[in-house]
Amino acid sequence: MDGCAQAPTGLPVEIAFLARHGVASAALALVAQQAGRRGTEPARDVLARGLIDEDGFYRALAAELGLPFHTGEFDLMSGGDHAAILRGGIAPAAGEASRRLRFVLAPEGPALRRMLEAGPRQRDDIAIVTPRRFGDALRRANGATLARRVADLDEAGLGRDSARTGATRGQRIAVALGAASAAIGGVVAPLETFFGIASLLGPVFLGLILLRLAAAIERPAPDLWQEHRWRVDDARLPVYTVAVPLHREEAVLLQLLAALAALDYPVAKLDIRLLVEADDTGMRTALAQIALPPHVSVTVVPPGPPRTKPRALNLALLEARGALFTIFDAEDIPDPQQLRMAAARFLRAPDELACLQARLVIDHADEGWLPALFALEYAGLFEVLNPGLLRSGLPIMLGGTSNHFRTQALRAIGGWDAWNVTEDADLGVRLVRSGYRMGDLPSDTREEAPLTLPAWLRQRSRWIKGYMQTLVTHSRAPIRTLHEAGLPATLAFLSLGLGTVATALVYPAFAAATFIALREGSLLSPTGAFSNLTSAVAVTVWTLGVIALFLPPAIGALRRRAPRLLLFLPLLPFYYGLVCIAAWMALYEYRARRFAWNKTTHGLARQRAPLAAPEPPYR
Repeated sequence: MDGCAQAPTGLPVEIAFLARHGVASAALALVAQQAGRRGTEPARDVLARGLIDEDGFYRALAAELGLPFHTGEFDLMSGGDHAAILRGGIAPAAGEASRRLRFVLAPEGPALRRMLEAGPRQRDDIAIVTPRRFGDALRRANGATLARRVADLDEAGLGRDSARTGATRGQRIAVALGAASAAIGGVVAPLETFFGIASLLGPVFLGLILLRLAAAIERPAPDLWQEHRWRVDDARLPVYTVAVPLHREEAVLLQLLAALAALDYPVAKLDIRLLVEADDTGMRTALAQIALPPHVSVTVVPPGPPRTKPRALNLALLEARGALFTIFDAEDIPDPQQLRMAAARFLRAPDELACLQARLVIDHADEGWLPALFALEYAGLFEVLNPGLLRSGLPIMLGGTSNHFRTQALRAIGGWDAWNVTEDADLGVRLVRSGYRMGDLPSDTREEAPLTLPAWLRQRSRWIKGYMQTLVTHSRAPIRTLHEAGLPATLAFLSLGLGTVATALVYPAFAAATFIALREGSLLSPTGAFSNLTSAVAVTVWTLGVIALFLPPAIGALRRRAPRLLLFLPLLPFYYGLVCIAAWMALYEYRARRFAWNKTTHGLARQRAPLAAPEPPYR
């Protein structure tokens, strides 16, 4: 048995047998040498280099063990620990296949090595299949259980705070009383009521404004990666899982695959998962027609509610092989160095650093006024606000893509809230409440902005609706949230979350009221103590608000080296008026379609910058 598993060349046992099945010993020896130097699994290096494809590898394994290689349809028995069964690569057969087979095997990694050293020999009731087919069959067998688990409908998920349950009775009563008081006051004393509400919201607005201004005056950190061009040795790099949720994204599929192929990271340490809904036949058909490399797999998400991106991401997290985990959207074109940069930062940081947010860039700002304003907004957010807050030790509302995580930390907090339509914002709160912190990653991911106003409004209303869900979820027990997150982080989240929603809802009304009061002179010539206080708050908020509106995007455009975006600065008040419309749409949808996901169509932009020249296929 040992002689069967150990080739005379002294190769690692998990690839030595291939020398007896048509693969050159010299090529295997070279791969083994490189795998040892890079700290990768030799079998994955063999596949990555293309010495043999996955089907051929497992056919050879079956022949080596004297087991049948199963090519027909088969079912697996349901139950057990899904992730552990995937890692072990062994499950009992079920259905029609169980009449001939007891077990189906698709070993990888340590399981492959153990099986070659002491595995079954010359049996016809145990069959070998490829890991891709094994994973597909296992998901089918446990579809209902997995659907509940990734939707937080299992026992563990039901015990966590979630947007699924909506507001508590106390929250609903508080909102109803506030709305009733405002309505009655608006009839009895409209002017006093308006200024009373303004005084109550003033601190929230002021908090958001001060955060924007403080971030704007924070000096940017030096980019050591670009200045010194240092790289982490491949042997120190961990396995990286890349999750890409796809839903009706055929238009950008080839662009996406090219962007993923351009990533500068050892292929044998990449675990790229394309997440597809079970009923998305167009996407599944398009992927079936493409020969995907061995490190890229298609994961079909079992059907079930809610139909959201975070639900699909929870499945990827459950099956992830990587110690690090990141998300890209279908239209994303990340910097090829981004994974390597994130891994280097994590290697040098303490374990409490659980997340790094890369910088999102709109790369077709010349395609119209709306993409240009979107690009200006992103420049302020990702070049100024987020880096400034993170350098000050304050949390941010994460973006939905290009955020990089320690997989262990993600699993510790239970993954994403499948019922929150802005899952990134909610996740940021969860991380901080669990004692983790976030950091800035100065690496770009190019994105596509909506080209039409209806598409932009649908996308923005979903974002704001998710902010509303996040605020409701994490204010159910405010004392506990304050205790877990701490006072600075809690105030920052209130300013960013509540401030963003409240500002968007009342922006035109307060702007108009301030303008009228300024024109009439009542704003600068108040009478009475209450009027003095209200006037002081209004003047302060208005003055600083105007500065905070224009300063971060202007600085961001200059840091982005896109001075042409400065021409659109005068349109920002109009742009935030559109945000107000989206906010009221979000408020309606929160009541009528709370979990509906307004899908953004991608692949419509015509002026996106081309991809950089791809690297060699094996690294």
